[in-house]
Amino acid sequence: MLDPAGNLSAAPTPTGHSRPAWPATALCALLLPAAQVAADATRFGVDAEYGHYTNVNRAALKNEEKSDDSVTLEAYAARSFLLSERSGIVVRGGLRGKEFFDFGDLSSLGLTGRAAYRFQPSPGFTSPWLELAATIETLSFRDSDIRDGYIVSAAASIGKYLTDRIRVEGGAGYEQRKASEGAVYDLSNAKLWGALDYKLTSSMTFYGSATWLTGEQVFTLFNTAAWSGLYAHGKASASDPVFAPAFGGAAPMAYKVDADTTSLELGANIALKGNQALDFGVSWFDSKADQGGGSYDGTTFRAGYLYRFR
Repeated sequence: MLDPAGNLSAAPTPTGHSRPAWPATALCALLLPAAQVAADATRFGVDAEYGHYTNVNRAALKNEEKSDDSVTLEAYAARSFLLSERSGIVVRGGLRGKEFFDFGDLSSLGLTGRAAYRFQPSPGFTSPWLELAATIETLSFRDSDIRDGYIVSAAASIGKYLTDRIRVEGGAGYEQRKASEGAVYDLSNAKLWGALDYKLTSSMTFYGSATWLTGEQVFTLFNTAAWSGLYAHGKASASDPVFAPAFGGAAPMAYKVDADTTSLELGANIALKGNQALDFGVSWFDSKADQGGGSYDGTTFRAGYLYRFR
């Protein structure tokens, strides 16, 4: 998935979403039956979210970091198909719109499709399950042609209930992004993640995840003289006018570089009724270029409301 600036991140939810895979799985436990549960009719839902980003431009220099806020609305449909007593498929499609307050050209529309096959080798509540999933997402930004394009990803994971309150999961995946224009946002990343959620009460679940990515990321830099090593090792570059208003009308440069990225997230999900929930989270990311010494980090805060139609 993409972070707000359009970079690949730990999300196979910022660059839809935006969050690592685990929070989406945790929410499904409240709002969408797992594949091993009996197949059901198509379910429809709406997610609304407010987000605040401390380094929305993924700036390589601390004094060039810019913050922004956004609102996101996603409508989705999902359906599960039982294949056997211990296996099934869940398919999901969604349409998402995101609006940024200050950097409006980052606002985007995204169309996502996901299919996941889940298999539990042996029966029992605490028996582990295996999941194979594939996702495709198309992105169209308001006025940033270098970010338009699509993302395809595949992942394999294993999960297990340790108790009736504690669930863990870990997995590996690969993400490939293709840009419609230029090569800066032609990105690929391999990733590993681990996650845990804890059901404190019948209506409140806490969750956390850690994700490591290795591959390619996009850094932005305005004062190129201050960090020549970054652009000297860039695999592709392009002017990025999205953030020009923050630099007196002059556009910074975006650079694609080989990098390793770490992302951590903590969150809480509060069920209001059988078909509604609130979700709050904070995530932190840190990306370091393999060459040239470039790095950036930032924090994202979010609050969301989830509604599933009966």
